[in-house]
Amino acid sequence: MSALLSSLDVILQDGFMYSILAMGYYVSYTILDFPDLTVEGTVLSGGVAFGLLVKNGVNPWLAMLAAFAVGFVFGMLTGILHVKLKIRPLLCGILVSTALISVNLVVTVFGMGGNLAGDGALSTIDLGRSVPTLIRTFPSNLLPTNFCNFNLRKLVTFFVIALIFKLLLDAYLKTKSGLLLRAAGNNSQYVTMLAKNQGRSKILGLAIGNAYAAISGALIVQSRGNVNQGMGIGMIVIGLASLIIGLSLFGRVRFIKPTTAVIFGSIIYQACLGFATYLGVPSAYNKIIMAALFTLALVLSEKLKRKGGADR
Repeated sequence: MSALLSSLDVILQDGFMYSILAMGYYVSYTILDFPDLTVEGTVLSGGVAFGLLVKNGVNPWLAMLAAFAVGFVFGMLTGILHVKLKIRPLLCGILVSTALISVNLVVTVFGMGGNLAGDGALSTIDLGRSVPTLIRTFPSNLLPTNFCNFNLRKLVTFFVIALIFKLLLDAYLKTKSGLLLRAAGNNSQYVTMLAKNQGRSKILGLAIGNAYAAISGALIVQSRGNVNQGMGIGMIVIGLASLIIGLSLFGRVRFIKPTTAVIFGSIIYQACLGFATYLGVPSAYNKIIMAALFTLALVLSEKLKRKGGADR
């Protein structure tokens, strides 16, 4: 029973942590219809920014905002490549994420006081036990560490952060700028008819999507206690699978907002991975399981779309 509760604790933590990434994909993929590959770089960029700042004594809540800003800037870069230089969406993401491989490595090595000549060991940032991270600072430190085999501090902190960013996104999408963002994805000609710049809305949407990805990266660093240069690998699958599962299963429930559905989708996706681990499947098969779950989510999504069209 205790092992099951511990597994549930991890599933919920990871579900809330990756739900912010999935919410970012909701903006870029669902609203803008932009398959953004930049997130594999911006997840790591957010983690690097958070890790370096916290390691050097910056308040972790401010470090998280800095991670948001870093993701926002690189998301804008992807948008500028697409809107201003007319580069195709997939290529924009590939270009920026490829450049970020070097950027993240260089920033990490120099931030750790090394040099590129021979300090490959400094490509990882280890936070250690003495660094004041999110769960060790106010107000998270007011909560008990453990409760019924749940890491209550981490679980509540991740839940509150996911809830805050969900509410912020919901509020933004109701503003004039948010409505223009929706229109830019659904009917770009309508935005042009309103004498508004659809390109600016796309750039802003991609910036928001990658800023959310960077926040997710900061939470991953918080959870793991270190920044690894391979941390961003597979994030596209996690984000998209969580998004598609959530919208496929809960998208038609009227009282559930899309952002809430995405959070549920992220938890379900992590529960599937956790169940495989509970059954004793070796971690070496995780990527295969992730790909299989993503394929299943895509098939389920297409079947539900066809059923919905037939019902009409």
